[in-house]
Amino acid sequence: MKDTLKSIVDKIPGAKGAILMGFDGIAVEQYDGGSGVDIEGIATEFSFRFVELLKATKALELGALTDITIKAERGTLLVRCLSDEFFTIVLLADSGSFGKGRWVLKSAAPDLLASL
Repeated sequence: MKDTLKSIVDKIPGAKGAILMGFDGIAVEQYDGGSGVDIEGIATEFSFRFVELLKATKALELGALTDITIKAERGTLLVRCLSDEFFTIVLLADSGSFGKGRWVLKSAAPDLLASL
């Protein structure tokens, strides 16, 4: 699983790290790419907000939530919901490749799910 996260980070220009986490806020595996960024802290903080988004999409009958993007001054979070229980996040630097990042996450989702 860590190899898959490393592969994700390596394939996305500007990626600082990736994490696989449960919506309960418990990290399953992470790879920080040597960036020193607290990817687990970031993911834990947002995980509880993601649960609310899951509930909202169901209540509004929009179907399953698949992707979330958070663009901030110092980086972008690309989130891929893998199931009702798990998600993965990639943290991009400002110069990160948003489109490629989304594609890489989508492509890696089956491998991440299979390793759970």
